[in-house]
Amino acid sequence: MVLKLFRFLMPRDDIFVAAFSAQAAKTVEAAQVFRAMLAEPANAPAHHAQLSRIEREADDINRATIRSIHRVFVTPFDRSDILALTDALDDVIDRMKDAGRRMLLYKVPVTPQMLEMADCILRACERLRDGMPLLGDISGNAKGIAAMCEAVDSIESEADRALQSGMDELFGGAVDGPSPGHKLMVQMVYDGIEAVADRCEDVTDLIQAVMIEQV
Repeated sequence: MVLKLFRFLMPRDDIFVAAFSAQAAKTVEAAQVFRAMLAEPANAPAHHAQLSRIEREADDINRATIRSIHRVFVTPFDRSDILALTDALDDVIDRMKDAGRRMLLYKVPVTPQMLEMADCILRACERLRDGMPLLGDISGNAKGIAAMCEAVDSIESEADRALQSGMDELFGGAVDGPSPGHKLMVQMVYDGIEAVADRCEDVTDLIQAVMIEQV
């Protein structure tokens, strides 16, 4: 009985690394659907329904991770960092769903810059997915983790440049172009997509903070 209790209370890095990896895999799945939603506006409602399903599945992983934080006596790194990381990964998908909702609500044309930003989001999520298993040995995998964080930061900068290009095109056109109301709706969609890319970068910022404490 004592041995079982001891094993239960001991660190279980694999629990959290597996959870982070599962969440990151869900971000890739969601990013693929989100990219398809922008590429195929006619099927946008169906794609958004898929996003909602993926979000629910990701929420289940998030809740299970939070329960594990309270069940395990010793965690691989600070509990608040684990909570922040699982919530940030969950938010990536939440932001995608919100951006998709804006697309459905405002029904604005999809621009090349929006598609480029969606591509950036997919690539960033793939980097996060591939990098999460490295958290099982932060000290030993420090270089690989740092490379993953740098890659995501670079991709987020690409998304920012695409956003700026879209804004320049939206507000730099002829005076007799789209109405101010239409421009506002397009900007709201851009803002929603940008929030997804920013949240991907937030994930790497949290990971870098953990690295500073661990390495």
